[in-house]
Amino acid sequence: MTSTFHGIETSKRALFVNTVSMQTLGHNIANANTEGYTRQRVNLTEANPIWAMGMTKSAQPGQLGTGVEYTSITRVRDTFLDTQFRRENQMLGSWEVLNSSMTAIQNIINEPSGNGLSAVMDDFWNSWETLNRDPSLLSARVAVAGAASNLVDTLKHISESLNNLRNDINTNIDKKVLEANNILDNIARLNVLIRDNESFGDHANDYRDQRDLLLDQLSTIVDVQYTEDENGMVNITSAGVNVLTGDAVTPLTAANANTATAGQLNGYVKSLQETDLIRNQLNGLVSTLVTGDIKVTLSNGYVTSSDIVALNDVTVDGMGTVAAGTVIPAGSKITSSMDVMVKGFNGLHQLGYSLTKPSSTGIPFFVSDSGTFSIDDIKVNPDILADTNKIAASSQYEVINGVNTTIRGNSDIANAIAGLRDAVFKFPDALTSLTEGTTDDYFRALTADLGIRASNTERNYENEQTMTDNLQILRQSVSGVSMDEELADMIRFQQAYNAAARNMTVVDEMLDRVINSMGRVGL
Repeated sequence: MTSTFHGIETSKRALFVNTVSMQTLGHNIANANTEGYTRQRVNLTEANPIWAMGMTKSAQPGQLGTGVEYTSITRVRDTFLDTQFRRENQMLGSWEVLNSSMTAIQNIINEPSGNGLSAVMDDFWNSWETLNRDPSLLSARVAVAGAASNLVDTLKHISESLNNLRNDINTNIDKKVLEANNILDNIARLNVLIRDNESFGDHANDYRDQRDLLLDQLSTIVDVQYTEDENGMVNITSAGVNVLTGDAVTPLTAANANTATAGQLNGYVKSLQETDLIRNQLNGLVSTLVTGDIKVTLSNGYVTSSDIVALNDVTVDGMGTVAAGTVIPAGSKITSSMDVMVKGFNGLHQLGYSLTKPSSTGIPFFVSDSGTFSIDDIKVNPDILADTNKIAASSQYEVINGVNTTIRGNSDIANAIAGLRDAVFKFPDALTSLTEGTTDDYFRALTADLGIRASNTERNYENEQTMTDNLQILRQSVSGVSMDEELADMIRFQQAYNAAARNMTVVDEMLDRVINSMGRVGL
């Protein structure tokens, strides 16, 4: 048999459940613009009916319902989309950083432009062409020294810019590692709160939202692999390190950036590799130009400045024909063209004679502090800058009053040096797509390779950005708060509440009639 107050209890439950639904709806609306918030839903179920199995059964047919109850308040969340988003988000972080670094490197190289390295090198070669036309002209010698100084300054400026970029990248690695460790500390704190709250059977929805947002942020910085244990605590592995187990954090270090497979840390490591690559490529250009083996042809009349070995049969004044491979003594006058192997620009310059009196030879045009030429360790010989007459443009000298005097109109060495512009050098392997060619060819290959890598990086970045944005839209379509939907639910819950209240009023009136009016006939 039903209880006398059964209807009131049923209405009370409806009022209570709709009140909770309205409160949850209000929570959703309040957090509509909160980053990382997931809309929540009250899960309803019918209350147990009034009759239960027993030794006897009520004679009244059917089971009378007792109203509604809510079993839980849960988040509307798709964990599969979360996993997809974080996987793409960590790749986006890597490509975003690398794309930014590639743009910075391109700006440093500054090609093509009218004031980049290629333009400075053109000015340098052109100055030697001018000197070749009149090797005794002071202005031409000053122009050579000035163009060489501009070339060296440009190389050093590139080196300094690459150093600054590298320092900035290392600084950012330290900052991102610190940021990641702070995120891990906060996730560990939330792990404890979630475990403690859910141990009583509730759902720690808001704490889980905060933790999911932190996982999103962590996936931007470093690769994230995570699992959730039976207590609701997540365990995280990043950069090959078990960084979080329950509430125990193992902090990341800057060295872990090298083992990161994705995220901004991985992007910074790749950026360092790109910075080192472009530096090595430019170092290969400089060292090959200045000291790389190259075959040159010296014209008829050259007077050897040192013992030298010709690569072809030559005619030597006073010696006749000398076979290839024979050592020709210093001071010998060659009366036919001669092919020789020299150590790059410096080696060719050292074969020439200066305008000083007496004439001097064996002067290196470029010098370095370490003996190895690179973009940050190259300078014009200070002796040449102090006295441009020491630029060795001539291949001949004559003895006047017992003093070796360079023939002022001779510019054979200047001509040969100017010809190095079109000479074919062998460059270090595996630095660019070109291993043999002119210095201009090599620099064009260097910039072309850089452009291709930068273009690929930008394309991958844009693709990852699109994929991440699409996944975020999908996540928001599932988990985001829709004001239209919430307002529609508000009306629905309001009407249900009003109906339950009206039902309680009717039941109350019925009970009032039974309690206060029955048995009072005629009164």
